[in-house]
Amino acid sequence: HDNVGLLLFVGEVGELSEIFQWKGEVPKGLPGWEERETEHLGEELADVLLYLVRLSDMCGVDLGKAALRKIDLNARKYPAGPGCR
Repeated sequence: HDNVGLLLFVGEVGELSEIFQWKGEVPKGLPGWEERETEHLGEELADVLLYLVRLSDMCGVDLGKAALRKIDLNARKYPAGPGCR
């Protein structure tokens, strides 16, 4: 077994990062982005998601269960303080 799945996933993440490379900090809602840019972003996000799901399946990892466990671990590690919204 080789690491083709991982390499494909990393390649997709690289393509996603290229979109943001020259944008600097991106505010919520992507103001100023053209429709074709947000459509392209959606396609790249979908590619990353699909490869991630495929990779987790190849590795025998229940991605939903792992995500819920991680959310719980993060909540314990970084509890929201009184100043947090």
